[in-house]
Amino acid sequence: AGRLLSEDEQFDCYAAVAEAFKGRPLNIRLADMGGDKAAQFLSIPREDNPVLGYRGARLLLGQPDLVLCQARAIARTSTITPVQVIYPMIADAQQFYTLRGMFRQAIEGMDHGEIRHGVMFEVPSACVCAREMLKVADFGSIGSNDLIQYLFAVDRDNDLVAGDYTPDKAAFWRVLGMIAEASKETGKPVSLCGEMGGQTEYIPKLLEIGVNSVSVSPRIISLARLTAKSRLSAIGS
Repeated sequence: AGRLLSEDEQFDCYAAVAEAFKGRPLNIRLADMGGDKAAQFLSIPREDNPVLGYRGARLLLGQPDLVLCQARAIARTSTITPVQVIYPMIADAQQFYTLRGMFRQAIEGMDHGEIRHGVMFEVPSACVCAREMLKVADFGSIGSNDLIQYLFAVDRDNDLVAGDYTPDKAAFWRVLGMIAEASKETGKPVSLCGEMGGQTEYIPKLLEIGVNSVSVSPRIISLARLTAKSRLSAIGS
C-alpha cells in the first residue's frame, strides 16, 4: 500500500480470515519490517547491513505506533476467533516483556477475546535461552529461514554462499532439539514455519524431536498430513 494501514483497514483484513477460521486459533505476526522487508514509508535511514540492523523487535520498540495500531486491530479480531500473536526477531526475554507490555497497554479497556503471546525463535540468542523464553510466553514459533541464516552467518540471498544455507546440518538440528526440549519442560507448544516447512521430507524428523506443528502452503497440506500420519504410526508401532 506504500503506507501503514489504519486500524480499521488492518481489522478488515484480519476479520476476513478470522471468519473462515470458525473458532480456531489465528496466528498473526506483529509487523516484521526492516531487513529484507523494508518499508519505505517508515523513513528508516539506509543501513549497510539491514539484516543485522533496525528490524523486527528492535524496529517495533522504536516505532511504538506500529504496535499500538496493530494491537488494537488484533484485539478486535480476537472477538471473532482466538488469536495467537507472534513477536518477531526477539533476541532476549526483556524485548518480549517490553513489547508484550506495549501490546497490553494498547488494548487496555477494549473488549477482546482470547489472545495468546508467543516468541519467534529465529535469533540464536533466543534459542539458547529457549527455556526461559517459554516460561514467560504462551507458545513458540521457529522461523527456520532466518534461524539458518543467523546460525551459520550466511546470506540466504547470496549465490556465492548458497550451499551453506541448508537445514541439513547437525548444529541446526541440535538447536531445534534444544527448543523442543524446552517446549516439553515448560508445557508450551512450539511450531515451525518457513521454507523448511514446505519440504515434507523433514516432517518425520521434526516429529521425532518434538516439533508437532508445521506451517505449510495450502497445496501440500494433504501430503504433509499423510507424511505426519505415517511417521506417527511408525512411532506408535
